[in-house]
Amino acid sequence: MREPKQTPPTDLRQHRARTELDLILGGIAVVFLIGGTMIYLLWGVATMLATFACFVGVLALAFALWLLLRLLEWASKDRG
Repeated sequence: MREPKQTPPTDLRQHRARTELDLILGGIAVVFLIGGTMIYLLWGVATMLATFACFVGVLALAFALWLLLRLLEWASKDRG
């Protein structure tokens, strides 16, 4: 009698983290592509570039906050 084929265990936390990252990056891409195109068509290149500069600044602040939270999480872990 053959034993049933065993599948490796799934890591649902890793899958969730990957899915969340994909959704965030997809949302940013949509904002850049569709939003940038709409701004370009309505107001021109100069406004589009200024908008992208502001958006990159907001992304930099969000990344800095995320990095700060990760550093605090790392510093608070029990090393014992």
